[in-house]
Amino acid sequence: MKRLVWSALVLATTAACATPVAGKPVAGQVTTAQADAEVVRWMNNFCGVANYLGASGGFTLGTPPTDPAEAKKSLSTSLGRVVDVLNVAVHDLDELTPAPVAAADTAVEVILEPLSKARDKFVLAKSTVDEAPELTLDIFGAVNQHLTEAVTMMNDGVEQVGLVSLPDDFREAADQAENCTK
Repeated sequence: MKRLVWSALVLATTAACATPVAGKPVAGQVTTAQADAEVVRWMNNFCGVANYLGASGGFTLGTPPTDPAEAKKSLSTSLGRVVDVLNVAVHDLDELTPAPVAAADTAVEVILEPLSKARDKFVLAKSTVDEAPELTLDIFGAVNQHLTEAVTMMNDGVEQVGLVSLPDDFREAADQAENCTK
């Protein structure tokens, strides 16, 4: 499930950088126009969040320990890592607004809103584990419900990302932004 969550995050953040192009390719003169430095900086930070989420998504819950106390601790630690990653991503996305061009704020909002809600559900799942004297089937069911809702919120964000695109000058700036060309 955790890999699905991170796959959704990576897709959500990187999909905003991609835009479908209609028509047929036509040979033409190649130019390398320099994008506005502020737009390049913004795109570098935007893609940096996507890179961070992708790099942070490589851990899994693994097989829970058989000792109930260790299982509770392990689950809490794993959920804490997810919350920490999402806290950084939400903070960094929030810092991108206002964008140099207001139209780019939509791309951030489409990702930020469901990511924030998903983070809140992960926080709720972690606090449910932490506040429980022991992991019972009821507690595990509640945690699973919070995780299911978090994944659903992220999937909703991914679907919404397909509905918006960055302005042309931002897509052009991506070619000059180090974090976007990795």
